[in-house]
Amino acid sequence: MRVEWQPALVLHKRAYRETSLQLELLTRDHGIVALVAKGVTGAKNHILRAQLQPLQHIKASFLLKGELGTLTQSEALPPPLAFAGERLMAGLYLNELVLKLCPRHDADNELYQRLLQARAELAGNGDLAWLVRRFERDLVGHLGFVTPWSFTASGEEIGPERHYRVHPELGLMPCGAEDAGALVGAEWLAFNADRMPSRPALAVLRGVLHAAIASHLGKSLPRSWQMIGELSRSLLK
Repeated sequence: MRVEWQPALVLHKRAYRETSLQLELLTRDHGIVALVAKGVTGAKNHILRAQLQPLQHIKASFLLKGELGTLTQSEALPPPLAFAGERLMAGLYLNELVLKLCPRHDADNELYQRLLQARAELAGNGDLAWLVRRFERDLVGHLGFVTPWSFTASGEEIGPERHYRVHPELGLMPCGAEDAGALVGAEWLAFNADRMPSRPALAVLRGVLHAAIASHLGKSLPRSWQMIGELSRSLLK
């Protein structure tokens, strides 16, 4: 199948043979595709290589045949964005989550738009830990990996002053304030309403979300978790 000028986000790239790259793209209409970009590692192709770096937004033409297709053309899509340091690391982590959790060749425009929006936010100066928690929340919810956290396991509304913890299979359960993983209801309500919770609450939510992700990945946990632990403390706060 030949695809012409499909908007896509570059998730990952690695060297392929002597002069080529193997790319993983999240396309708008064809989901995640693996492509070979042939002959792009020469000195004269530095502009093309820059377009094909992770987190770049491009439009691409490619030929799909089996599991590994061929990139035939690509152009950068405006606006150009650059990432460095912790924000680059966070972006690579979001890409890795998509690669590990999402099926290939499965058209998902909502996922594409979510990652595109996260990319734009990474280029800004908003709170990085909150940006990552929101994406994790939206992704696991979108994929149906978690029970709803907008009410308790017994169907009751969340009380702002009561405390709750997450049961991995049942959902929110009332608990004591000193129980492991406990959050007061007001923090859960803020999280569900897309309002940034307190900094201590973000740390608890990180554990909750990572447990949900790990339950579906098994031993194939994101390598970025270790890298973030070593190189960036802001995402762990």
